[in-house]
Amino acid sequence: MPFVRVIGQDKKPIGILPTREAVNLARRQGLDLVMLAPAGDPPVCGIVDFGKYLYEQKVKQKESKRRQHSTQVREMRMKMKIGTHDYNVKLRKMREFLSQKDRIRVNLWIRGREVMHTDLAFKLLERLKRDLDDVARAEGKPRVQLEGRKSIQIMMVPK
Repeated sequence: MPFVRVIGQDKKPIGILPTREAVNLARRQGLDLVMLAPAGDPPVCGIVDFGKYLYEQKVKQKESKRRQHSTQVREMRMKMKIGTHDYNVKLRKMREFLSQKDRIRVNLWIRGREVMHTDLAFKLLERLKRDLDDVARAEGKPRVQLEGRKSIQIMMVPK
């Protein structure tokens, strides 16, 4: 690369210079010539203290990692004959998870003869969707699993 776009120590553009001249300019100031944007045409280089530059990059990387939140899939298990208080406790916990931007897989267990009354299970899931409507939406339709551990599952995603 015969030419580079040079940015000075004060973050102001110096101009497009031959690479050797840019290196010499940086050395005269007691600093380093660091390539900031190699994809540019011509590549963008800055006259900076290399140690300080590396430190700033590390700080930026830590800051971006700190702001990232990996979403988790939380699971809430319920039975069809859930009491009002238990339902409200689980609802409050689901709101907490959704406020943390986590997804929730609601697993509604169906036991014994309850299999014949799956319509009640769907009503309970509809009630749950209605109660969480302000903070979440249901992803897809409820999945019915009637073999092995009988259950109906639905995924709730934060809005």
